[in-house]
Amino acid sequence: MQLLCDAISHHYLAAVFGDTGGIYVSLVDLPLRRAMLQSQCPIQYCNSGRNCIYSSRTKKWRCTACANQRIPNGAKSECVCPAGFFPTSDGKCSLCKDNMFCPQGQSALRSTARPCPANTVTLRRGAKSINDCFNAPGYSYRKTSDGVRAEPCGVNTWTTGLKKQTTCTACPTGFKTDPETVPGSHTNSDVCQAPAGSFVTGVSTTLCPKGEYSDDYSLATACKTCEDLYNGPGITTAREGATSAKNCTWLEPGYALMDDKKRAILTAVDLINTPISGAKKCPQNYYCPGGDPNGAGMPKRCEHGMWTEEEGASSPDECVAPPGMYLPDGVLTAEDKRIRHCPHGTYKETWQRVGIAGCLPCGVGYWLSDKTIFLNELDPNTGTIRQQIGVRGSTDSCYIQRGMGAVFERNQTTSATVLRAIICPADHYGVVGVQGTDEIWKKYGRVATPCTQCPTNMVTSGDSADLKVANIQVINPTNDQRTGNFAAESSEGYYTVDSCFTKPGYGYLQGASQRCADGFWSAGGHRLPCTQCPFGRTTNFDTSINSDAANCTKYIAGFGELNSIPQLCAIGQYQEPQVNVGTACQPCPPSLTTRTVGGASQDACDLCAAGWGTIALNTTCKSCQDGYYGDADRKDSACTKCPGGRTFSYDWQGVDDIFTPQTTSKPLSSSQADCVADFAQTVEGAFYLDLQYKLGASPELLLVGGRENLQSCVQECREDAKCAAATFDYSNLNCWSWQPATQESFVANGGVAFKLLSSTNLAASTKVAAQEMGSGEYSFIPDGVNTPARIAPSSRNTPVATTSLLACLKACSNVNLCSGVVFGQLSGEDTIAAGSCKLIMGTSLPGNSLRTLIKANFMGLNTNQAVSKGYYSQPGTSTVQICEAESSVGGTGFFCPGGPRPGAAPRQACGAANIAGTQMKVGSESADDCSGWLLPNYYYKPGTGVLLCEEDFYCPGGEKYKGKSVDTGMIACPAGTNSVAGKSAIGDCNTLKAGFYYDGTGAISASTVKTCAEGFFCATEGKLINDGSVTLSTDGFTKCPDGTSSTPAAYPAAGPKEANDCKRLLAGFQFEGTQISDSKVSPCPADTYFGSERPINLIFAALPCDKCPEGTGVAAPASDATPGALTANACKKLYEGYWYNGVDSGDISTLTVKPCPAGKFCPGWPKTDTKIDKQGIPVLPRDCPDGTSVAAGTARTIDWWDANNDARAITAAASGSTATSAGNGAKVSTDCKTLLAGWWFKGSTKTVDQCPADSYCVGGGTFTSWTGTLDVGQTACPTGSGSSIGAKIINDCNKLKPAYYFSGGATVSGGSTGSIKPCEAKFYCPGTGDNSFTVGTGALAAGIFACPEGADSDVSSDDSSDCKNLQPGWYYTGSGSVSTDTVLKCPVDSYCDGATDIIVPSGSGPAQGIKLCPTGSGTDGDWSAAKRENINDCINIKPGYYYHGGSGCTAISDTCVLVCNDPDPNAFCTGNDNVDVNNFSTSKGRTLCSAFWTGDDATKTYCDVSAAGTDCTKATDCMSAP
Repeated sequence: MQLLCDAISHHYLAAVFGDTGGIYVSLVDLPLRRAMLQSQCPIQYCNSGRNCIYSSRTKKWRCTACANQRIPNGAKSECVCPAGFFPTSDGKCSLCKDNMFCPQGQSALRSTARPCPANTVTLRRGAKSINDCFNAPGYSYRKTSDGVRAEPCGVNTWTTGLKKQTTCTACPTGFKTDPETVPGSHTNSDVCQAPAGSFVTGVSTTLCPKGEYSDDYSLATACKTCEDLYNGPGITTAREGATSAKNCTWLEPGYALMDDKKRAILTAVDLINTPISGAKKCPQNYYCPGGDPNGAGMPKRCEHGMWTEEEGASSPDECVAPPGMYLPDGVLTAEDKRIRHCPHGTYKETWQRVGIAGCLPCGVGYWLSDKTIFLNELDPNTGTIRQQIGVRGSTDSCYIQRGMGAVFERNQTTSATVLRAIICPADHYGVVGVQGTDEIWKKYGRVATPCTQCPTNMVTSGDSADLKVANIQVINPTNDQRTGNFAAESSEGYYTVDSCFTKPGYGYLQGASQRCADGFWSAGGHRLPCTQCPFGRTTNFDTSINSDAANCTKYIAGFGELNSIPQLCAIGQYQEPQVNVGTACQPCPPSLTTRTVGGASQDACDLCAAGWGTIALNTTCKSCQDGYYGDADRKDSACTKCPGGRTFSYDWQGVDDIFTPQTTSKPLSSSQADCVADFAQTVEGAFYLDLQYKLGASPELLLVGGRENLQSCVQECREDAKCAAATFDYSNLNCWSWQPATQESFVANGGVAFKLLSSTNLAASTKVAAQEMGSGEYSFIPDGVNTPARIAPSSRNTPVATTSLLACLKACSNVNLCSGVVFGQLSGEDTIAAGSCKLIMGTSLPGNSLRTLIKANFMGLNTNQAVSKGYYSQPGTSTVQICEAESSVGGTGFFCPGGPRPGAAPRQACGAANIAGTQMKVGSESADDCSGWLLPNYYYKPGTGVLLCEEDFYCPGGEKYKGKSVDTGMIACPAGTNSVAGKSAIGDCNTLKAGFYYDGTGAISASTVKTCAEGFFCATEGKLINDGSVTLSTDGFTKCPDGTSSTPAAYPAAGPKEANDCKRLLAGFQFEGTQISDSKVSPCPADTYFGSERPINLIFAALPCDKCPEGTGVAAPASDATPGALTANACKKLYEGYWYNGVDSGDISTLTVKPCPAGKFCPGWPKTDTKIDKQGIPVLPRDCPDGTSVAAGTARTIDWWDANNDARAITAAASGSTATSAGNGAKVSTDCKTLLAGWWFKGSTKTVDQCPADSYCVGGGTFTSWTGTLDVGQTACPTGSGSSIGAKIINDCNKLKPAYYFSGGATVSGGSTGSIKPCEAKFYCPGTGDNSFTVGTGALAAGIFACPEGADSDVSSDDSSDCKNLQPGWYYTGSGSVSTDTVLKCPVDSYCDGATDIIVPSGSGPAQGIKLCPTGSGTDGDWSAAKRENINDCINIKPGYYYHGGSGCTAISDTCVLVCNDPDPNAFCTGNDNVDVNNFSTSKGRTLCSAFWTGDDATKTYCDVSAAGTDCTKATDCMSAP
């Protein structure tokens, strides 16, 4: 049994440790078989019973079903773990571990677990075969003839793995992987990052802009900024794509570096050892161009002491002369070429680099200026104010001195407006100012400060000499030192209003000088009121200035001389203003009076006098109208209506017919007593006056029909002026109108007076006496001989014994029934013939139907009895007649001297017959009238006698000539006419004189014969005025020649007589001289004008029109009658070579019309119709064709007119005209033949084009003609350089051709020593394409790029792909252009021998120049320690491998680096051991198990490798041999 156990045990161990395979039991003898059959099934883990079968044929056991998850192997000889499982020590099967696969086993005890190939993994436990091994993240999956392997994703690729991806995913364009990452770490897209010098923008990357940097691979969306690094602006990087904070050394324009004490660094600086705290704005008076702080970017001090306006200047152009200072012009020494202060009298407000011309004069005259504006000079290091410098930096620096003013004036030559400083003249005062430290009184500010005129009517006076300046200080502008004084005139330089006093004739009142009022005077020269004239006197109002009491020569209005002294005029008198002293007061007009004493003019007579008044709305004083009176005591001028109420009654057959008269009054009624009834029957009871029906043949008592009552009968008489009384017959209703006819005067025959009764009922009052029965007024009817006869004798038979008319009238007034009186011949004022006074008594007959009412007609009484002169009354007659005329030649006339009374005034015959030419007129009064009146056609000449009327006169006769001391009876013909001798009527003055004409509108008179009219001349001498008409156009009334006019004279002076009197040359015309005629007067010709009328002088000198401003013209008028141009503004025709700027008011002048400026051409007359269409709207020059220019035209003031004759002769602009204007500016585009920089003339096309690419055109050259064939103005760029179209200078050749670069500096140049050079070895020069490089002082090299480290190029390389010479230790990634992203340091566990030239594929390909270290080996240390240049750098042996020295292994190779169990499975290899490069014959990295394990573990001498690099990597992997 023991043998059986031993046998079983032996076979069991053999099976476990891998003997020749299978579970077998060879039982050769029956006893043993029986023993085994009786024992347990020999197949371990097989289910007992029928599942364990013994074959007698094969002599072997078979198991058909196993326990513990096991299955029978293929031979059913053992129970093994199925695929995906491995056996465990407890006999069970466990899932295959992660990253291992377990094929189905053939041995019950030996595990089939195998590790997945390096860098592959399983997705889960239980992998059954190598096909369940997937590429790990960061690795691609490769199936080769050698099996499955995983390769790490290369540069710029990644993969998540686990899907057997055969390639890695490329990073998006611009994204890179960090070359320092370990192989296999590219497991997701996050390894694709923006490389140093760039940042992520969406799905791409962008280079860090200047001023920013990125110092690592990252996914940052922004770069770090230099500004953040230094906590402020000013520091930037030299270019885009900065990869380190150390690149933040470049300065931005306008900034300087700042040390750790915040001071500006102004010199070269050690950027490594000097602490830099940032940048600050470029100091004042420095400029900082930006860039290399030790090169072009170093702060530079402004030249010539110039300033910058503020900190932060970046260009020398910002170095300027500050306000109040200038930079001297010209070539000067360094010491002299420094900014200087503007001299006295000037100022400068701007920050500007200008010469002394930039110091603007304050004005003209006595201007000075002080340094009143202060500039802050800053410390360049700290920026704090170091000092303040005074400058003349503003108009407020300008000053005038006390007693001065500043006024604008226009320069008559240039029309420019200037501000002149003046010493204020007499009667003005200037500024006071403030006193400066130099004791000069100053008024600052360049502003118009006119001298203030003394207040109105005040003047400066010598009495105020202490209020004026005696001298004006003069200062040398070059050294600011006083050079002396300018003495002011005695009348100048006053500086206060207190120096102004009143003028003579002016007084000072209420703070102002006022002209002395009328009646006052003042000697002036003070500030006192005027003095009043003596009482009643005033000054002559026509004398405006009254400076003495002697000027009081007039009376005050309302004063007059009375008793040798002035007195107020009494009521009813007045005195007009301004009458001479000694003049008495004047009486008011008869109808007027004054209201008070002292009437100051006739206007004071504004109250109607007694009996006068205003009627209704009429304000004129007239005799109070009928029924009104004017009281002397009234307060206004209205007439007062007479009171009424008077009635007269009559009882006819028991009916009392009451008659109420109207009121009436006589002219000039001055009281109520003058108011009477217009019809009266005297008193009650005396109601009928027996008036005669007729006297002689004519009826005088007229029957008026159609009057049926007393009222209508009276109204008939009232309306008939001839009616004196009305009688009404109640019985038959007849109305009688009494109309007495009178033939003689009171003087001859006396008359009748009818009593007038008051308009009121005074008679009815018991208190009124009989003598008051009447108004006291009477109406008088002349002819006392005949008129009484018309009254019945019975009514006039009461005589009154008196020769006084007044007594006669009074007798009637005292008798109630008396209606009037009859009186005889009146002689003297009151005397009547004795016995001629008889009362006319009314009668009252009971039952009488007749009723008479007498009309109040106020006929006055003429009491003068004398026969007037010119009348006669022969003795024995009472007839008074007028003296008759006697006009017959030789007839004897009469004269009538009058007489004391009728019958005593005979006429008298003249002593001789009328002398020739005389007559006696009607009404001759004395012997002096004999032959005393002139006949028509005659006149009287004292000392000579009566003569026939002379020529040019007419003598109408009828004038008394005796006693005259002057020619009498002869009247001059109307001015401008003649007559022949012996004419009597003005119509005989029918011949015209020169200078006059007859207008034909009526009879010849001073209103129809007129002085020759303006614009005409009248050569009318001897022209006859026929039948009251004349044809002016044919009878000498002639219009002046066109363009002239004549000056009319005031009638009766003669007007223009001939054409040469048309001496007024009208606007728009010219006169050629010698004589005035149509041929000598013409409109202003083309291109001339004259806008005002001019006199043609006595010598008839020519008067040409003014010439249009140079460059302009105007067409001549179409008609000789049409005036030419009137003003320069009519010169709207613009000649070629000139343009119009329209500035200021836009007036056309040499200020607005200019020669064509440089670079422009100005088309115009005579080739094109160019006009100044609207004043003030410019007519601009046209630009020369692109690329060309032309010199500016210049004014030809002197010879322009003559030189422009041909062009002026052209009346219509015509394109292509051969004539040209005299302007010397460019006229047409082809005048532009000077090339501008950047342009050339291309002869082949006859065009001016932009300078072609790869050339430059400096400009300034001139081509001879636009039809030329030669190229002008182009120069090729130096070889290797190029330019854009339009390059102007050689430095514009700033584009590089491939294989060339710019070596840096201020200029572009070619040749062996030039700045454009062929690309050097180890560099490539791709050219700049359309981009340009920077040229200038301190400019850096451009266009040359170092090949990526690790790759070199040959000379003249033009592309990064030329950097194909890989250097040892470097490799090319296989995709993309050669760059630092694709030429990388040889990675870990690889070597790069540099023996391969890079070939850039069109897409992506395998890496070039890189080889993997032999399996099991790798590189040691970082790249800097071991460049990984050859296979012998693969000295680091990996775990599970070893280096087998000797046997021909003198270097690292695939055959010398072996798996740990090669040749025997008896060792372990820990790896990480380096081969001794000095002794390649020595093995490295393998330790025998037996050498390691001792004692109880000494049996661990076995170690077999299933997975290289995993198995046998440590001592514990050793086990006992199976």
